[in-house]
Amino acid sequence: MDMYTILEKMAVPRPNHSGAVDKTAAFIKELLSSWDISFSAQEFVLRPHQQLLVGYACFALSLLVLYFVIKRKPLWVLVAALAIPVILILEFEFFIPLVSRLVSKTGQNIIVSFPAADAARELILAAHYDSKTDFFDHIERAKVYRFIPLAGVLTMLMSLWVLIRNKFASLRKRALSIATVGLAALLSAYWGLVALGFGGYIFLSGQSCGAVDDGGSVVTLLALAKDIKEGKIKTGNSSVTIVFFCGEEVGLQGSYSYVKERMRNGTLAPGAPVSLVNLELVGQNGNMLYWKKNGIFLSFLETDRGLRERLDAAWKAVSGRSMDEGGAITDDALNFLRAGVPAITVGHTGIPGLGEGGFHSVADCMDRVNPENLRLMRRTLARYIEDH
Repeated sequence: MDMYTILEKMAVPRPNHSGAVDKTAAFIKELLSSWDISFSAQEFVLRPHQQLLVGYACFALSLLVLYFVIKRKPLWVLVAALAIPVILILEFEFFIPLVSRLVSKTGQNIIVSFPAADAARELILAAHYDSKTDFFDHIERAKVYRFIPLAGVLTMLMSLWVLIRNKFASLRKRALSIATVGLAALLSAYWGLVALGFGGYIFLSGQSCGAVDDGGSVVTLLALAKDIKEGKIKTGNSSVTIVFFCGEEVGLQGSYSYVKERMRNGTLAPGAPVSLVNLELVGQNGNMLYWKKNGIFLSFLETDRGLRERLDAAWKAVSGRSMDEGGAITDDALNFLRAGVPAITVGHTGIPGLGEGGFHSVADCMDRVNPENLRLMRRTLARYIEDH
């Protein structure tokens, strides 16, 4: 089967909470076995409804804030307001499951290794095989999520204002009371939008088949693994590791487990000759691009310049074009960057008329896939490996 045919078979909705994501993992393993490629599976505790549970927890807490403002219970306002950023930061930045632990299952990363006899370096290439459907697509949700830090700060400041106001009779004027209740209601409405963005998929009948996000990347790496196995790509003194992550769409859980395990056993550490090239949105109709920064709420880390230059040279040799630069992204490369490992995410720019939108929705279908760009990315990564 060629890459496009494999993608057609894989391009079905495969959210992390479904059996379809497990069937996709089985499909990947069956393909690898049919090509006589050895692999291992790393199992981890997957919290498939993380974002839904976090989103609705924050919304519920914002309603409690509103209720306690109306009831003039300043200490409870402060407690409920504090809980919102605490949950968000612990769940998404520190991977501490305060509320998402309520629902769990077993997830698995599929790992293919091509070790070199006298390896000078390890080149990791990765993509995620899970998909996701959101109430808002990438462009729409960015307009909502960009205000999460501000909303968190405003909620906190409002709770402090309520606490201070309760201490001074001169601040208990009716107009100020109405304004405070109005602000609390406005913030609750915003947290309701966030909850809809995080967990609104339960209200949708149509589901994304994830053809571009991130099916195109997965089939590209499958083809690359087959080429290496067949000796079509000379890896030289580079060990090559290809990883298919689960749980990317629910807080980067698969890559977090992978990096954590490798740091624990000492095979991944800052300064080690290891790097990551992560693939996202491969197979769109546009030019190859890289994302300059990666992060969530607290900080955004810059992707590795050396990897940019190597990949740009490889893409230029294959296509005659230079890569485009994207802004910020949140994906599996982040966990490597936080561990001090040089990392970058690359993919393709959007189809004219759809642009970067339409992901996490029914619009992410096979109609978006350009088979030639799948082949070009395969050749680019082969060149990148051989040029080391």
